[in-house]
Amino acid sequence: MSTGLEAPFGAMLLLGAACLWWLSAIRARDLARSLAGRFCQRQGWQLLDQTVALVSMWPVREKDRLCWRRRYRFDFSEDGGDRRSGELILHGNRPAGISADLGSGGRLIE
Repeated sequence: MSTGLEAPFGAMLLLGAACLWWLSAIRARDLARSLAGRFCQRQGWQLLDQTVALVSMWPVREKDRLCWRRRYRFDFSEDGGDRRSGELILHGNRPAGISADLGSGGRLIE
């Protein structure tokens, strides 16, 4: 016998999952921005626009669980007169790599 609550319950579950995904994305972006800022600070550079941009995202398996692999791009300046780009990769909430394009000087990878 149907109670008529199945549709609202399903919609609430879907809305809850979307909210959890959104919160996860916000936390990951804030973490990426913080990591990029610290990376630039260690090098004596300036993180331009004080932000990062999500380039791609896909699920990966890590230690017997699924998590999101997010790739972010950020811009920095070595001397205030140039604009270079860097890249940061997160696996879930764990940094998996960060790099910066140094132009003719190559690429710095941490």
